[in-house]
This record gives sequence, structure tokens and C-alpha cells, in this order.
Amino acid sequence: MGSRVGRRTELNLAMQAIALRRLMPEGSTRLRPGRLVWTGRVQPTADTSRYHLRIELKQNQTPTVWVLAPALKPNVEGLLPHVWSNGSLCVSQRHDWAPTMYLTDTFLPWACEWLTFYELWLATDIWYGDGVDRLDAESQARILHPYS
Repeated sequence: MGSRVGRRTELNLAMQAIALRRLMPEGSTRLRPGRLVWTGRVQPTADTSRYHLRIELKQNQTPTVWVLAPALKPNVEGLLPHVWSNGSLCVSQRHDWAPTMYLTDTFLPWACEWLTFYELWLATDIWYGDGVDRLDAESQARILHPYS
């Protein structure tokens, strides 16, 4: 029999739902077989807008997060930084999250961080979310994606 010391237990959808309800009781948590959907409002900092988010987690998949309101504002070319082709936010790389991690410790704060960088991008046209290596024009162009 192998040792369980050092291993983290995979969290089921009900455990994720409970953590979301505890942290964000004013949000809405729907739990269906194989799927968890949370919607709620966040304000990343005192100086940022309030956003209505939707986080969806399907069994054995990476979570996704969308901004429901206010509508995100692409630039004049119709591009936004760090969004996936389905319109969800790119808040991490695919390997950054594992089913042993709570959404309340990962995707929820990552989405708030994304929103903070988004508001800075709106004000400066520079995406600060990826570090100094992304501040040149060529690197900035690579992070912009079509958004509809």
C-alpha cells in the first residue's frame, strides 16, 4: 500500500461549490451532474469597476471564466489581450491548475488580477500582466486576440 503523505486529494464539484459559497455568499452557485457554474460580482480593487463573472467547471476539465457585465471593450481593431477564442479570459496556462486546487484560490483571484490588468490596458494600451518582456510593441501585438 502506497503512502498518501504529500499527495493532495482531488476536489469534487460539491467541495468547490461549498468553498465558493463560503467565500462569495452573494454569488449564485449551480451544481449539476458533472458541472459547476458560479456567477457573482467582484471588484478587484477599490479603484476598479465591479464585474459580473461566470466561472464554469466541468468534471475533469480546466475551469473557464467569462465577464458577463459590463461588456469588455476591445481596441479599435476589435482585439482584446489574453482571451480565448470562445471569449473566456486567459487567466493562466493550461498546466497551472489541477483538480486538487480550489477555484477560490486560483480562478477567482486570477480573474480579478486579469481585470486589474485589463483596466490598466484600457488606460495605457499596454498589457502589464505578463511582465517586462511583454512591454515592447511586438510582444504586445502577440497577446491581442479577436473578441466578439
